[in-house]
Amino acid sequence: MSWPEWNPSRGIEPSQWPLACIGPGRVGCALSRALAGLGFPVVAVGGGSSGWDERLAAELGAEVTAEPYGGLGGKARLILVTPPDHSLAAAAAAIGAGAALKPGTCIIQTSATVPAEVLRPKSGETEGIYCLSMHPLKPFLDRERGLEHFSGAIFGIEGEDEARTLGHALAGLLNGHSLDITPRDKAVYHAVGVMAFTGVMALAWVAERTAEGLDLDPSFLEKGILPNMSAAAEAVGEQGLPGGLTGPISRGDADVVSDHMKVLAERFPELVPIYREIGLLNLRMVEEEGRLDGEVVKRLRQALKS
Repeated sequence: MSWPEWNPSRGIEPSQWPLACIGPGRVGCALSRALAGLGFPVVAVGGGSSGWDERLAAELGAEVTAEPYGGLGGKARLILVTPPDHSLAAAAAAIGAGAALKPGTCIIQTSATVPAEVLRPKSGETEGIYCLSMHPLKPFLDRERGLEHFSGAIFGIEGEDEARTLGHALAGLLNGHSLDITPRDKAVYHAVGVMAFTGVMALAWVAERTAEGLDLDPSFLEKGILPNMSAAAEAVGEQGLPGGLTGPISRGDADVVSDHMKVLAERFPELVPIYREIGLLNLRMVEEEGRLDGEVVKRLRQALKS
């Protein structure tokens, strides 16, 4: 017995895709809520820690399930497997061995680095079972997020052709943007996101600690730095790169850069490598665009390496 045939050209009818979430972490809880909000019936939640399976099940009107997940394959057609990466293979193996999956089922994981193939059941009939990796490239601060959190998010889609088609359709329903990614490229794709998102936080921390070292008013960070970090991101969105870049590198002002390097070396030497690497990346950006004269680029590079 199989689930009803899915015709990609007709989109997804949520009522035909009853949903289970195994290992509800931050992304799993948010994705379960989001899909429930779109009309996907949530039928089971299990494998959670700190009572989150019971909490999410009660919230979404689902039953709590546990290993060996007997009968789950007859209840859920869309199975989210969202424990921590180190537990993903074991959770997938338990589902594959005990749930009696039916053809037409899609198993989804949201890992940024583990390939979709880890979901493939190791025994039994696996034809017609889709294994999909669908990673939302966006910070999830807690387990309380829902449908609105996915709006505009990038989803990295990886898996077999049929599974990817389903992933693109789900991303569209979630009002997100999807892109195909290979297993080999997943870790780099995620590393870039981590650098972009947590790099902002690291630089905010640098600003905060420096303000403390200079005995500046605490509002320096809240009112002076954070709003303009947002403004810098908006400038990139409006003008692109390097059009949105400002500061002495963009102007070719090597004297200002030299002054910065000197004062940081004297008072905050731990910041010199950070300033240098950011400066060299910005210099490479404007150099590749031909915005600065070659001699100016040379003076800037010398200033940064002094």
